[in-house]
Amino acid sequence: MIPIHLRISGFLSYRDPAEVDFTTFDLACISGQNGAGKSSLLDAITWSLFGEARAKDKDSLVNLQSKTAEVAFTFSYEENIYRVIRALPRGKTTTLEFQILDDGRQTTDHEKTWRPLTERTTRDTQARIEQTLRLDYETFINAAFFLQGKADQFTQQNASKRKDVLSSILGLEMWEMYKIRTADRRKALEDEINSMDGRIAEINAELAEEEPRKQRLKDLESELKRLSAARKTQENALENLRKAAASLDQQVAAEKAKLEEERRGLKEQEQAVISQRSTINEMNKQVENAKKLLAEAEEKAKTRSELEEKRSMAREQYGQSKAENELLKAQMDELKERIDRLSAAEGATCPLCGQPLSEEHRRSTLKQLQDEGKEKGDRFRVNKSNMDDLVKRIADHETQIAKIESAERERLSLSNTVTQLTERIETIKASVRNWEAVGVKRLKEVETILASKKYAAETQESSVNLVEAERALFDLQEQENRLNQEVGAARQKVSVLDGLRTRKAELGSAREAAALQVARHKTLERAFGKDGVPALLIEQALPHIESKANELLDRLSDGQMSIRFVTQAEYKDKKREDLKETLGIQISDAAGVRDYEMYSGGEAFRVNFAIRLALSEVLAQRKGARLQTLVIDEGFGSQDVQGRQRLIEAINLVKNDFAKILVITHLDELKDAFPTRIEVEKTDHGTRVQVIQ
Repeated sequence: MIPIHLRISGFLSYRDPAEVDFTTFDLACISGQNGAGKSSLLDAITWSLFGEARAKDKDSLVNLQSKTAEVAFTFSYEENIYRVIRALPRGKTTTLEFQILDDGRQTTDHEKTWRPLTERTTRDTQARIEQTLRLDYETFINAAFFLQGKADQFTQQNASKRKDVLSSILGLEMWEMYKIRTADRRKALEDEINSMDGRIAEINAELAEEEPRKQRLKDLESELKRLSAARKTQENALENLRKAAASLDQQVAAEKAKLEEERRGLKEQEQAVISQRSTINEMNKQVENAKKLLAEAEEKAKTRSELEEKRSMAREQYGQSKAENELLKAQMDELKERIDRLSAAEGATCPLCGQPLSEEHRRSTLKQLQDEGKEKGDRFRVNKSNMDDLVKRIADHETQIAKIESAERERLSLSNTVTQLTERIETIKASVRNWEAVGVKRLKEVETILASKKYAAETQESSVNLVEAERALFDLQEQENRLNQEVGAARQKVSVLDGLRTRKAELGSAREAAALQVARHKTLERAFGKDGVPALLIEQALPHIESKANELLDRLSDGQMSIRFVTQAEYKDKKREDLKETLGIQISDAAGVRDYEMYSGGEAFRVNFAIRLALSEVLAQRKGARLQTLVIDEGFGSQDVQGRQRLIEAINLVKNDFAKILVITHLDELKDAFPTRIEVEKTDHGTRVQVIQ
């Protein structure tokens, strides 16, 4: 993995956006005051790649003055260029994007086309990043990242844990997976063996019953033979009884059929009488209703006569009033003419009576004529009003008469209905009396005969014997069938024994094969365990690591120090002859041979540095990963001037093995030892970064 570009915003001390372009140098130091944010650059790289940094509380990664921490890291790996963008909004969940450059040869931003490799979930995307790098966080920082407090991550572990770390670096965790799978398969085989043992035990238990089963079959077959003979004897006896009863049954059937036919006829009569009885009540109701309607019809006929008489009187009164009005009309016309003549007369003679016409005479005569005309008009109008009333009254009478016009016909019809119903009721009552006197008695006699079966007394004994014989035969057949089933079951239990013996032999062979597989899987479990193949692989890798580490340590210590890995040690219990697996580190120097734990300060750092670089080379070969970047975030402060010079010389010695080497230091006197430095400065707006060539 070779870094190309790093962009930070809102992450730890980096409040404002800051960028580092790694393409302009191969070896550089990151310098600045303590707390300025030098190590935060490395935290940004590990956090972007693995979501891990020295700060375990994710909320502390967000700058106090920012809402979101975001890191975009671009790097090349295996001839491809990748970009990881990880962001953490305060109080929310992390977002993660993984991208690959479509054409790795393009370098300017405006030419780059990124293709997403982001998976459906953050967890899946993280897994894809680690799969691409062939590294996880722990392996990464234990191999090529000398982070503050992490440079001695491998050497500071106890012997047992140190072996686990080395196993992880070498990618030996897959052997643990093989061991788990083998153990699961071995347990499944053991379960199969237990199941086969149980089945074999069941078969042995059944085979132990062979003699009792055979004896049981013999007894059942003997009993079945006896029952079969008894059943045949009973069948012959039953056949003879059936022949004897056949002729009697014909006689009995004829007499019984005759009585049943008579009973059927009597039952029909009984039902007819019951039906007629219920009809009488209904017919009585019909008679009462018809009588009521007859009375209403007679009342309507009487009312019709009265209405016709009233209509005649009204018509007569109408005629009288009409004649009087015609006369009054003529008289009024005559009076009107006389009044008109008198009113129009001129001269001294009255045109009506021929007498002298004075004004007084004219007035008195006119008044007399007008009074008479008024009296006749009043009478005319009274008659006219009476005539109108009479017309309405006549119309009303005619309407009512029309409504009850059929009253006489209804009266005659209802009278006939009452007569007919009364006659039918009397007929039904006579029929009921006859049934009660004769039919009921005969029906009881017939039913009594049929119920007592006295019509077939001579056949009773024969029928009883036949039923008993049939029951006895049925019981024998039931016993024989039941015994046949028992014999079949007994034969099956005997015949299955041969199959069980064959099955037992098959299970025995299968059990031996499974037991052999279990033994082989146990051997594989031991081989896949920490003391097996992984231990051998570590044993093979340790000489390489030791050789490489000693080569570097020789330069760092001016030939004064060397290391040796110890993989086995004695138990505290002196009675044990075997050795325990371990991974100790022994260091030889001018004072002799001592364990690593006895060293501290600059000497310990030199050992750490040599071993870590050796591990990096082994990791590149064994893990299939290419750690082309080396980062050193501590160590110079613990070295004297000569030790620092040797470390710088060691770095220069290995720089051709790495595409990028970054060294973090706060010592000003070391800045000039590097061709490029990355100045980190803390300001009021957060940390600022500047690359100085």
